[in-house]
Amino acid sequence: MALRGFLQPSRSESSAPLPTTQPRAPGTRIGYDPLLLKRLRTDHQRMLDLFTQTQELLTTHDYDGVKRKLGELRITLQDHLMTASVKFYVYVSRHLADDAAKSAIINEYRREMLVNSRQLMDFLRTYSAARLDDSFADTFQIELLVIGSALVQRIEREQSTLFPLYRATY
Repeated sequence: MALRGFLQPSRSESSAPLPTTQPRAPGTRIGYDPLLLKRLRTDHQRMLDLFTQTQELLTTHDYDGVKRKLGELRITLQDHLMTASVKFYVYVSRHLADDAAKSAIINEYRREMLVNSRQLMDFLRTYSAARLDDSFADTFQIELLVIGSALVQRIEREQSTLFPLYRATY
């Protein structure tokens, strides 16, 4: 019974003005989020930081630390991919559906994102399940550098090419 009053809005809350609505992507309930690009950039920086930290832990042979960072990277990546896929790509692609050139760019990046994310998730699954020790360190280091380099290139291109397409009005 005590929860009933807790879950019910107080009179002052129920009469508070509703927040202004943001423009929505055509045919969806996905609204423009003025903080989305900041969040995606923060995710990008977090992923790059996790790669750097993983490399540092690898050089000190802290393989348990490496596995922890891989787990953090997996969670950060999954969250980022869900946000980017739904809030960013759907919103932009719906708004620019009538622009063939921009739609082609968006679709190409989206396909590339799926391929890159699969490669990165395969890497994370492989090394999260593997027993990391000195015998695997060299192979792991090479693959980590390849994946990290691809991630950096992807982030740079996404931020310079796609992010400018995300706007409240078109």
